[in-house]
Amino acid sequence: MNPDEIRPRLLAISAHPDDVEFTSGGSLARWADEGWIIHLIVCTDGSKGSQSKEDDPQTLAAVRHAEQEEAARALGVRRLIWLGYPDGELAQASGLLEQLTRHIRLLRPNRLLVWDAWRPYQLHPDHRAAGLVAMDAVLAARNPHFFPEQLAEGVKPYQMEEAYLYGSDQSDQVIDITATFERKMAAIGCHRSQVDNPCDLAKQMSHCNQGHGKKNNYTYAEVFKVLRPFCDT
Repeated sequence: MNPDEIRPRLLAISAHPDDVEFTSGGSLARWADEGWIIHLIVCTDGSKGSQSKEDDPQTLAAVRHAEQEEAARALGVRRLIWLGYPDGELAQASGLLEQLTRHIRLLRPNRLLVWDAWRPYQLHPDHRAAGLVAMDAVLAARNPHFFPEQLAEGVKPYQMEEAYLYGSDQSDQVIDITATFERKMAAIGCHRSQVDNPCDLAKQMSHCNQGHGKKNNYTYAEVFKVLRPFCDT
């Protein structure tokens, strides 16, 4: 038997390069250390990740692509998948549901990690779209009546076990990242085009993750809203 067949699998879905590093980098590193096989889907090209009109979108997209590849390696991500939708336009991406359904059916993850689209006043349209469509894809992936052409290709329906939502105001799961906090910061540091002041950022992230860990006697922690099981009809 292939050893990978008995290892748990996690699929992380982000709207942009750097989403998972800032929100969940310590947890991803911890789960990788614990033996999880981790795949990461980045939905957009990150081409609008700048406030300067002087930056060329295509050049920025290429830079952010390289930064995300480096960060994924730092966290122990096995495979990085780019969907390449234009940054800021994910809500209009007509093929996103079909693509995410296909990847869920092919990768067959035990756990999904994605934005909480229901967070009150979640302003970024790409974050909302990534979260909503990913959860729609979880339900579509198990139902053979969704995208039956995939089944004709031999891609079988699949039932996900659980979803961890990051960026949530209603978290109910705390993950101790004390042992992996430095790796999280190293992964964030790979996104050099997005980090203006590394020292200030380190202080902010330390304060945030210390705050999450304090109630559970952890030095550093990340928090999530967990949904399980998926039993809606």
